[in-house]
Amino acid sequence: MYAPIMATPKAKPAKTAPPSWALKLKMRRLELGKGQEDIVAQTGDLMTQAWVSDLERGKVELPNAGFAKVVALARALNWSLVEMQRATGVDLGVMDATLVAEGSADVYPLSAALNPDEPGPAVDHDAIAPGIKKPLLLRADTDEMQGTSAASIRPGSILHIDRMETTPVEGRVYVLTDRDGPHVRLYATTRLGPVFRAENRQYEDVPAAEAHIVGRVVSVATDYDPNLN
Repeated sequence: MYAPIMATPKAKPAKTAPPSWALKLKMRRLELGKGQEDIVAQTGDLMTQAWVSDLERGKVELPNAGFAKVVALARALNWSLVEMQRATGVDLGVMDATLVAEGSADVYPLSAALNPDEPGPAVDHDAIAPGIKKPLLLRADTDEMQGTSAASIRPGSILHIDRMETTPVEGRVYVLTDRDGPHVRLYATTRLGPVFRAENRQYEDVPAAEAHIVGRVVSVATDYDPNLN
């Protein structure tokens, strides 16, 4: 009698742990209380739930995901591209320009003018206009300067501010704060004294004596096209 030959069970392949950058993406999503389906919905269906799952397991390489998807993913995770690059340690090809004057930098809401050294979460990312010594990029989420003159600034435009320029010059536009909050205004001299004037005349002048200048608006970036809007 021969003893029956028992088949040796095949060993299951060991599961490979996700890379650290993938785990950081997943942890960020969980910290925000979002599901993978939420990310899909907030990215305008640029990706599927299965794709997000593969990304969080490292089956999709973040740098190879495509620029549109990476930007949309960062926004869904309440990150700028620079913040995502810092958090994951993955080189996304975005210059961290907080230490240089020319390059690119995060864009913050206008309310960040109240505390520009700690601006809070970014809302976008943009190239910095050349020549700015101490840059601060803010989104003009106000219609104070919307009008018909050359100084007009449409809401949603990105303001490129030089924080080194805080001495007001006639006819120049500045970001400033007063007791009512942040403003974008044109410096002008009137018969009642120097003021910061809104292009939209529904807003009252801010007396220069009551204003704290954050910096001068050196350049304005906008995607407004009169042929499309």
